[in-house]
Amino acid sequence: MSSESGQRLSMEELKRRNLPQPTPSQSCPSCEEWAQLLTALSTAQEQFDALNQELAALQAQLKQAGKRKERSISPPSLETAMSVMVWLALLLLGTMVGMVVLQVIWSGLAALWSAVRLLIP
Repeated sequence: MSSESGQRLSMEELKRRNLPQPTPSQSCPSCEEWAQLLTALSTAQEQFDALNQELAALQAQLKQAGKRKERSISPPSLETAMSVMVWLALLLLGTMVGMVVLQVIWSGLAALWSAVRLLIP
């Protein structure tokens, strides 16, 4: 048999080259290492849950921001109705006082006209 460079290798050399490579030995973690790994895992799980809650809140905000604001028409409150009624009553009272003042002025002018007519022959 020949290799890439054209050399002939013996059968033993070929077998040796084709043997599976030994894998580095892996040792199982100790109880202390398991405890550390579980602590790290629970911390990561808590962080994941917190991030998941924040993500849900952000998604809810985005969904609400994408919606148009709904316009609602509600009947006026009792305070509004009472304040309108008070202002209308004040306006009516002011109108009535104004009419009385105009009546007094009109009658005064009528009395003055009567006196002037008597003085002019």
